[in-house]
Amino acid sequence: MIGKTFGATIGKTVGVLVAAVLSAAALAAPAQAGPSRWECRYVPAGHTYTMIRADQGCTPLFLVTLPETGLWACHVPAGFTYTATRQNYNCAFSPAISTQYLLAQV
Repeated sequence: MIGKTFGATIGKTVGVLVAAVLSAAALAAPAQAGPSRWECRYVPAGHTYTMIRADQGCTPLFLVTLPETGLWACHVPAGFTYTATRQNYNCAFSPAISTQYLLAQV
């Protein structure tokens, strides 16, 4: 009887720990950007952008998307803050280092 109870308790404990680890991993995983599109010369209200480039006939050209928690963006839109930054070349026209922000909704 004690062996069955002990085994059941261990099984439940392991199940709870596995669920906790999977939940934490899901929260820590960066968000996947929603539908993105290229916009010429402006970022529409309520959007942010994840990349910018120069394009013949349209400079700047922004890859825009709706902001969401966990998205790496070039601009922090209203209603959001950021929890981390990283340096890369996505947010500048020329081959210069630029900053991206890991968004979090306020």
